Amino acid sequence: MSDVPAVGILGFGYLGRPLAERAYQAGAEVAAIKRHISSDDINLPIALEAVDADNRQALCQALEKDWADKSVWICLLPPSALNDYEACLKTWCEQAKKYGVQHLVYSSSVGVYGNSARVCDENSPLAPESDSAKKVAAAEQILLNSGIANIDILRLGGLYDSSRHPLTSLLRRSKVIANADAPVNMLHRERAVAALWQAAEQPGGIRIRNWVETPQPSRRAFYTTEAAKLGVPLPEFEVGGSGKTVVSLYRN
Repeated sequence: MSDVPAVGILGFGYLGRPLAERAYQAGAEVAAIKRHISSDDINLPIALEAVDADNRQALCQALEKDWADKSVWICLLPPSALNDYEACLKTWCEQAKKYGVQHLVYSSSVGVYGNSARVCDENSPLAPESDSAKKVAAAEQILLNSGIANIDILRLGGLYDSSRHPLTSLLRRSKVIANADAPVNMLHRERAVAALWQAAEQPGGIRIRNWVETPQPSRRAFYTTEAAKLGVPLPEFEVGGSGKTVVSLYRN
């Protein structure tokens, strides 16, 4: 158990909770931060704090209390969770360096590549289009410029599992799915958690990795298969469509 890293997790939600469970089951000491504590969080075997991460003072106090002795700091917060995403990430990295942390892990997104039809690997130029993707791309640079020896940036595909599935929201908006022949770059939550924990356990300098399920199916193929799994009506599809295909230069 001595080789299991002690971890701090910023963001205790869709990815953070199962990642904390994975770490704890491996024998790791775990600290985590989320905005609000719910009844489901009572008596968890981790150091969990409710903190407004936009409040620099409160964030620094929480990090000093429970994170100073953690060897790996992991950020899973999406831009939508904060008013000033860049300021929070800068503070987080500054505090990590203050306490001598040597390993940061960041859950990025394949959205940093934009939406144009092309094949994207880890060396492809970034072309973020949405405000969220631009903030994520900026956050990557904050980590890369932090001066910390081991940085893992995991550019994750669209996350899903049975509890949070994109088909459900698509069907609420429309019974017809557009761009049926465009590729989808998706990643099941279990694989995302496994990738994050693998990175946390094995520091290796500066690493950027794409994580998507390959080979990418078309939107038609993916949602047809998923509709059968979920037991929901098969949607209709509009013919045509194109988009990016994300690949990795590394074996995931």
